[in-house]
Amino acid sequence: MDTAPLERSGHHYAALDGLRGVAVLLVFCVHAAGNSASVVLGVNFEQTRFALLTTAFDRVLFWLYLSHHGVFLFFVLSGFLIGRMWWPRPVMRYTTFAWRRTLRIYPAFLLAFAGSLVFAYASGTWQPPDVPRLIANLLFLNGTPAGNVEAFNIVTWSLFYEMTFYLVFPAFALVSLAIGTRTAWWVWVAGIALPVVAAQLGANPLVLCWSLLFIGVAFAMHEVRIRAFAARLPTAVVVLAYFAVTSLALFELLPAVPTILGFGVATVLVIAKSLERGNAVSWLLTRPLLRVLGRISYSFYLVHWMLVVLVARAASAHVQEVGGIAATLAIFGGGFVASAAVAAAFWWIAERPYFAWIRRSRQ
Repeated sequence: MDTAPLERSGHHYAALDGLRGVAVLLVFCVHAAGNSASVVLGVNFEQTRFALLTTAFDRVLFWLYLSHHGVFLFFVLSGFLIGRMWWPRPVMRYTTFAWRRTLRIYPAFLLAFAGSLVFAYASGTWQPPDVPRLIANLLFLNGTPAGNVEAFNIVTWSLFYEMTFYLVFPAFALVSLAIGTRTAWWVWVAGIALPVVAAQLGANPLVLCWSLLFIGVAFAMHEVRIRAFAARLPTAVVVLAYFAVTSLALFELLPAVPTILGFGVATVLVIAKSLERGNAVSWLLTRPLLRVLGRISYSFYLVHWMLVVLVARAASAHVQEVGGIAATLAIFGGGFVASAAVAAAFWWIAERPYFAWIRRSRQ
């Protein structure tokens, strides 16, 4: 057993809230940059490459568009935090955990689902509901690895991977604990390796999201050693490693599998640094604005895409008169403000009651 004791310090939670804020900000940049490119440049970034772009403005926008690693940050962080809850011993019964995860995830999801129907109607993309597909969206939180469930909101595909992990990993942990702690390595090794094998055999590379979740689990199980190792590394080395891995994706220098796994390792080091005091990563992630954004990050994640699309459509009518840069700034600024405002409302309505209930149950 190598797991560190659960920390209750304010610094610990502040840093992880800040990391969530960074993660959701990166996800926001993906959709704000993609919509800006469509409106301002008339370019679909899904169908182009960095090497084909000619101006600094285009390249910066494309760099922001390739901020998909924000979702990957969420995966590694979730694996780490859930791993801490179930190793070296469970903090609650499996049924209690599954019920609480459901209560945590579904209310805001269902509110966003309803909002997406309003969005579809207002944007002219409404179609008569396909009942089987509607039920699948509600049960599987928008998607499956095969991609055969039509998305109501293109960002919520990640919830499928999160929820399946929440339900499967604790069962693995309980089996491992019943056998004996020395066999625990198989949990995270299998969790990382099996999606890699599936991807190599032709599965959608998104199955590697499960690998990222189990990289977080590996960190939780061996936290003492990993944090001691990270403490010996200069902060600049950790930051440069993170940017090096994300740059490999930008320039398409490595296949998807090693790039995503390398990102998982770099993210573990970033989290380890965030849990320390007295370094630049920790200082940045404990800034108040990032912490506030981190607290509403789930609701922000659910709603931002729809709001960015609406802001971009409004800005498209004024590109010629204000110019491309001003229109892009309007999409980023207006989209962020609208998303933050709606996310705060969603948090108050759909998330705050859960946290209040948890606090009462602990008293």
